[in-house]
Amino acid sequence: MNSYSWSYKLLHWLSAFLFILMCFAFIGFYPQMSDADRTVMLIGHASIGVCLAAILLIRIGKRFVLKHPRPKHTQSTALTTMAKAVHFAMYVFMVLVPLTGYTTANFHYLPVQLFGSVLLNGNHDPELFNTFRAIHVLCIQALIVLVVLHSGAAIGHKLVLRDKVLYSMRPWFAQTKKKYKA
Repeated sequence: MNSYSWSYKLLHWLSAFLFILMCFAFIGFYPQMSDADRTVMLIGHASIGVCLAAILLIRIGKRFVLKHPRPKHTQSTALTTMAKAVHFAMYVFMVLVPLTGYTTANFHYLPVQLFGSVLLNGNHDPELFNTFRAIHVLCIQALIVLVVLHSGAAIGHKLVLRDKVLYSMRPWFAQTKKKYKA
């Protein structure tokens, strides 16, 4: 097998797209926002976050529970170890970001809404909100660093190593007809 299944690719690229949207939301929070603007931003942020969390659960199920087949690539032990470490860390932070986000939201004064519907109305506690928000931001920053490493490695496989690793997750979802040797 030299390519991921269409479902793996779809989940990967959908996650990437939503992650980029979340980065814009992360940039968009600033103290001068009115409560009305902040509410709209938080609804979008929470809605995308819940979608990402659902996709993450499916990805975890496919990879670690169902153990769907993945392509095998011939590369050095060091590269394989680094790839596994970065992927594992990415999964850890992809779990921590929504968990800390949800916990942070529970201590915010505005109700948490998903696509405009109230999901929960937590206990407003400014001290706990600030603590969990700081943890949430650190988790986001760590995930961004890992995504940059992951993206850089993909580009490195294409431009430096000139192997076919990048082809296994290319964004179109059809199966590969050509057989590539990795």
